[in-house]
Amino acid sequence: MTDDAFALADLPGSGADRPPEERGSLRLSDTAVAHILEGAARTCEGTAASKRPRAKATVSRGRIWASLDVGVEWPGPVSGTARELARRVRAETARITGYDVVAVDVAVHLVDAPVQAERRVR
Repeated sequence: MTDDAFALADLPGSGADRPPEERGSLRLSDTAVAHILEGAARTCEGTAASKRPRAKATVSRGRIWASLDVGVEWPGPVSGTARELARRVRAETARITGYDVVAVDVAVHLVDAPVQAERRVR
């Protein structure tokens, strides 16, 4: 490539030369935010891999109201896992979207932890 190569965004009036507040806005759909919530929930320790998280979200004027249905491994610290899950999902969703997460309601379903075979020494 030569030094005089340019991108389309370099053309005058294409947007790059205008301040951000004049370029328009981006609106995330409820479904897109629900997918972000589900992804954040999957990364939390103690959630059951066998029960995929399900989320619903309502987005209005840069604010999010969400509900999350997630499986948590049993036996284990269920209440601690639920609190950490809500905290982490709220923080990660706010970080990714830039929106204010007003509420995250978490419904927890207990799922038996996978049984690990006992090691035998011969």
